[in-house]
Amino acid sequence: MPFFIHKFNFNNTRWHVFSRIIAAVFGGYALATSSSILLAKLLGDVVGHYQAIHIGLMLTFLTYACATMWVFSVVSAKSAWFGLLKLNAIFAVLVLLLMQFTEMSS
Repeated sequence: MPFFIHKFNFNNTRWHVFSRIIAAVFGGYALATSSSILLAKLLGDVVGHYQAIHIGLMLTFLTYACATMWVFSVVSAKSAWFGLLKLNAIFAVLVLLLMQFTEMSS
């Protein structure tokens, strides 16, 4: 392992930019997907199941674009990763809670 640390300089700004690109692509995709599922669950009883899925999928594009811009606007790549992971975890917990409560009320 020390060989790789000396071989690759991870303190170089290229690695930080590469990390932000990976965070924007994969973390933004995960955030867009989890927000789509959350919106579909929230709007499912209000506008109908298929329309809720459609609204969630349409807002996915906006969420992905905002997440990508946000990743490149924060101070460090580490805070970008932690922010995306926290939002994904919050959305996943909310979806699980909504699934539990909607199953109990049905």
